[in-house]
Amino acid sequence: MRYTGKELKCRARECMKGNYLVPVMAAVAVSLLAFSFTCIAMLLFSGDGTLALVLDQLASLIFSLILSVFTAGICYIYLKIGRKEPYSMNDIFYMFHHDPDRVIVVCFVLTLIDMLCSIPVYMVQGLISQADTPERLLKVFPVVFGAMCLSSVLALFVTLPFAFSYMLLVDHPEMGAGEALRGSVSMLKGNKRRLCRLYVSFFGMGVLVALSGYVAYVWVGAYMQATMVQLYMELNGEYEGASQPGQRDTEEERDRLPVRADDYNAEA
Repeated sequence: MRYTGKELKCRARECMKGNYLVPVMAAVAVSLLAFSFTCIAMLLFSGDGTLALVLDQLASLIFSLILSVFTAGICYIYLKIGRKEPYSMNDIFYMFHHDPDRVIVVCFVLTLIDMLCSIPVYMVQGLISQADTPERLLKVFPVVFGAMCLSSVLALFVTLPFAFSYMLLVDHPEMGAGEALRGSVSMLKGNKRRLCRLYVSFFGMGVLVALSGYVAYVWVGAYMQATMVQLYMELNGEYEGASQPGQRDTEEERDRLPVRADDYNAEA
């Protein structure tokens, strides 16, 4: 069964009705934890020296690896919601009891890829430090902004095939980090454009999030994550039974899904 982008978003909204509280609270808790880690790193390794900078970056990497285990736990919550299974806030700790080193390795690999994609930004950082006046800052802004956009686009397209790595680790406790990365690439083979279009379909909401001072991100992020879970479940074969004898019922169910105007921006 292959759903369109707007149908995936409709299914996500149906699943999330009355289920926003726990995943939003989990996301806020992880965000506060990340903020606390950042403050600790700044206090421990303050200074302009090379050593302080290196230690600060190392501490940030370690903290991000720890947070990735919580992120995988949040994926577990969304998977349970998508499958209409019971869930609780305690599920955020799920991966700590199921070989968390697998998640840490995947996060480390993705972080290295992100660092490589950020090379354009590193190359223009010197321009920012030299811009000691507003006039000079305005002159270097287009270059810096272009480097940031280039890095973001590179990171998006390079990491896109690994989007389902955490979900695979959650679903398969016996799966190693390398298997999860390869499994995600295999699942998205021929579907990367679908996923990319799904990301783009949230662009309008992203603008609203920015206008709200990013306060609305926790809700939009939950909606987006729930939609990604629906795509994962489809590619994972969890809807295949619907294309057999019960296909007529499924088609009727699809016709009943509420479609909003903004969903027409998703993949047709």
